Amino acid sequence: MRGRLALLLASLALLARCATTAPSTAARLDAAVQGAESRCRCRMGVSARHLESGRTYEHNAQSEFESASVIKIAVLTEAMAEVRDGRVDLAGRWDLTAEKKADGSGTLLLLDAGLNPTWNDLATLMIGPSDNTAANAWIVRLGVDTINARMTSLGYEHVRLFGTIPWLTQKDEDPSPWKGLRLGILTPHEVADWMARVARGELLDADSSKRIFEYLDKDPSRMRIARRFPSSFLWAGKTGSMSGVRNDSGILRTKKGRFVLVVFTDQSKAEGFGAADHPSVLAIADVSKAIVDAWSAELPDVTEKPE
Repeated sequence: MRGRLALLLASLALLARCATTAPSTAARLDAAVQGAESRCRCRMGVSARHLESGRTYEHNAQSEFESASVIKIAVLTEAMAEVRDGRVDLAGRWDLTAEKKADGSGTLLLLDAGLNPTWNDLATLMIGPSDNTAANAWIVRLGVDTINARMTSLGYEHVRLFGTIPWLTQKDEDPSPWKGLRLGILTPHEVADWMARVARGELLDADSSKRIFEYLDKDPSRMRIARRFPSSFLWAGKTGSMSGVRNDSGILRTKKGRFVLVVFTDQSKAEGFGAADHPSVLAIADVSKAIVDAWSAELPDVTEKPE
């Protein structure tokens, strides 16, 4: 009897030591983020949520980051609010002229003037392909102050658009309009909250949330957050890039449920890399994989096939 009791006590003591020395999930994620920051020589901001279980993880999540094109979610929010209120007809058309073309990313700047896309087309182009001309069309129509006021009304004090994207006609100006440009600011925490409300059908209203999600889901890049996940893991999101800045944000759907993942990076000094293998891009992918893998190991399946 005494022998069994001694063995039991020794086993309990061993379990206690293991419990105190094994790193917690949060500590492992902290280590993964710190390692990624070191590799990319950048500052990272992370906000992650598992919607079904309520799990969260954050790192620098309340800090402000340059938005780059992720600020286009604020433009989309106001656009869908005005669609809901009957002030915008998505079937209406907009005329492309040489003067309306924006510099940077997108397809419209490559096409001949005279094209006549719908406002629905412009919303699609602004989010998936991240077309800057389409974004400027919406910004000019809606107004910077109106867009920012909408975000304030929704509780997002740190989501701010500063102005339009440089126009193609400014491309050869010296100094370049891109030099020192700040397109907007965001915090990872507020963008994660925005994504969670979209996923739950709680942003503006259920119909507007569904429409916004469909834009995020049409043609998202899988080169960052979704990079290391199989195609069966469904991704809807919005990226952004500027000098020294690589951002990604969105909703990952798996058998384990829905993961809201927001990873922003700035201050990177890395040069000489392509868009796909930039150290900040790889850091975003590594951190996202670490979070999803760590949580998935502890979560039950909630669906046979994510939608």
